[in-house]
Amino acid sequence: MSPKERVEAYYADLLDGDAERVAAHFTPDAVHYYTRRDPDIGSGVIGANAALAVEHLHAEWRLEHIVANETEAAIEWSLAFDDPRDTSRRLLDRGAELFTFRDGLIAEVRAYYGDRGGDLRGFDHAARGHTVLPS
Repeated sequence: MSPKERVEAYYADLLDGDAERVAAHFTPDAVHYYTRRDPDIGSGVIGANAALAVEHLHAEWRLEHIVANETEAAIEWSLAFDDPRDTSRRLLDRGAELFTFRDGLIAEVRAYYGDRGGDLRGFDHAARGHTVLPS
């Protein structure tokens, strides 16, 4: 599986929240770094945390754009999820991730995202076909 295909399959499996299927995309010692919290270390931890987000926050990740070569990939993503403080309210984060690969699996993810409401100012997400929340 190419890096592009691996990332696309990983994002497809994120929607189901199956920890084992998510973990299977990563090397056993993979690290997923974040800007707002400590990293997830190990494929099992990465899969388990994704499953928790789907179960408790009804998280829905979308792969919006990808650029990849034989060893790396860079993506834009969006994540719609229930506000943990008010589950009747839906939130949307946007971010970018850089992936590195080893033996066909994801070895490292560096996820960059800011505060809630991460829309790019002046960018028409809907017109570009990106995920938006209903008005």
